Amino acid sequence: MKIVNRKISELIPAEYNPRQLSTEQFEDIRASINRFGIVDPIIVNTHPDRLNIIIGGHQRCKVAESMGIDEVPTVELSLDLNKEKELNVRLNKNTGAFDMDALANYFDEKELIDWGFTQGELVGFTDDDISVGEQPEGIELAETFGVPPFTILDTRQGYWQERKKHWKNLILDKGETRETAMNELNELQYGTWKGNLKAAPEVSILDPVLSEIVCKWFTPGPSKVFDCFAGDSVFGYVSASLGHTFTGIELRAEQANINNERVASMTAEYINDDGRSVLQHIAEDTQDLLFSCPPYYDLEVYSDMENDASNQETYEDFMTILDTAFTDAIQCLKDDRFAVIVVGDIRDKEGYYYRFVDHIKDIFDRAGMRLYNEMILVEMIGTLAMRAARTMRNRKVGKCHQNVLVFYKGDVKKIKKNYKDLTTEIQDES
Repeated sequence: MKIVNRKISELIPAEYNPRQLSTEQFEDIRASINRFGIVDPIIVNTHPDRLNIIIGGHQRCKVAESMGIDEVPTVELSLDLNKEKELNVRLNKNTGAFDMDALANYFDEKELIDWGFTQGELVGFTDDDISVGEQPEGIELAETFGVPPFTILDTRQGYWQERKKHWKNLILDKGETRETAMNELNELQYGTWKGNLKAAPEVSILDPVLSEIVCKWFTPGPSKVFDCFAGDSVFGYVSASLGHTFTGIELRAEQANINNERVASMTAEYINDDGRSVLQHIAEDTQDLLFSCPPYYDLEVYSDMENDASNQETYEDFMTILDTAFTDAIQCLKDDRFAVIVVGDIRDKEGYYYRFVDHIKDIFDRAGMRLYNEMILVEMIGTLAMRAARTMRNRKVGKCHQNVLVFYKGDVKKIKKNYKDLTTEIQDES
């Protein structure tokens, strides 16, 4: 490998370089150069499109220039932009902190993972922090109830992540039918950020561990459970695995078909119809649990169908669909039974919250089901940490939770009689 001395003034820092240098690290490099000189050459690109761009050694150049050094030893490589960026990240990965906003603006998360990052490192902690090791206070409760039965449901904990991995390996649902619609929505509403990192959310899949604990906590034994906005196959798969009989109403034929393929040998069925037609498929007073994670208005547009709740022109039209569907679905529930609805607030075009969570509460209250529990599902940070600096320019804090609303229909005094004590460890379907 040939080393060539080049003037610092000829070299151009990469516009995307994400490496951060603390004052202490700056002084360490300065002391090293002062004592030994520059023993680690600067890597420079000679590709015609990227001529003289620094690939590795930005900080050494910066420190050397501050010391009055004119020339530095360099190694020259000819790389296109993508390979240049990859090498830059790989060189920097284990040598210091990163500017997360620079990563968000110039790099695709999938590229970073391909180049050696873990999901944990992208949000500031390692995989060990979310998988094994010492468990927090309440692990005994997790062994009894699946997760500690608190108002905070923490999906970042090791017991949650291990259980989630187990279910995902069984279900293999990646939201395939929604990827195209989401990609089109991202282009239309959000455009493309530098480096092709989409600022919009990715396709969301229901958390299977949440599905599991809902079935365990809020059913009176082997039960009939249903969802009028079924979406993916997760809840049907999990509930059937736990001994329940599931019926889902799903508007999109493609999604209903793929769901039925996944649960073909199980006590679960997905009916291709509008959620507002729930009473045409499920008789009144026959079901033991209503569970649903309905669309979040246009946060994810699932199809261009006229009757798709996520495809309505106004929030009011969207809520009218949910109101009709849930009001009718409540009639399908037996007395003395629960409904569990997973929702999160969404912003309007001006950035204000619609108060979606409150409006769902109002629907159930009008239909005679009062709010009995409210839990906060704390989610993995994911790329939120990478986007936080950008969203805070408008003073929008990053949202990393959903609300799990539990409603009850009937006489609360009968709960203890109808629902058994949860004293056995959650069953392992492996």
